[in-house]
Amino acid sequence: MMLKRSLIAGLSLLAGIALLTGCAIGIRELPAEVRKTEPQGADFEFCRKLVIAFMKNDAKTFLAHVPEEAREKFNEKQFAASRKAIIESMGEPISFRYVTSLELTAFTPHIWKIRFQRTDPRNDKKFTSEALFRIITGKINGKPVLIGFQFL
Repeated sequence: MMLKRSLIAGLSLLAGIALLTGCAIGIRELPAEVRKTEPQGADFEFCRKLVIAFMKNDAKTFLAHVPEEAREKFNEKQFAASRKAIIESMGEPISFRYVTSLELTAFTPHIWKIRFQRTDPRNDKKFTSEALFRIITGKINGKPVLIGFQFL
């Protein structure tokens, strides 16, 4: 009986050590890194068209991607006013780059980096600055739709 208890205690101790060692190893291992340059899906292309339309001051193309019910509140006049405010603050947009998107259940925020250039009125030197542009998309009938956007 004593041998049986010792054997059970020893096996329990070994199992505990094995379990703890396994946990410690699992904590130290880093998750696999996912490397993507630019996604090639419909959402990416949809957002890219919006960014290009903004950069080219193409309200018609931009608004074509805005849901019809939202166009009542955000039309060409609001597009022009929004773009004007950004340009007065940041300068002319000169380039853009996709940064990332976040995986959420109902919608997907996409982050783009927009580079602007302006001239300092004090010394006429040109300089650049950057801002993040967030485009939030959802899906209707499997196709991306614009839910919202803003500069961060």
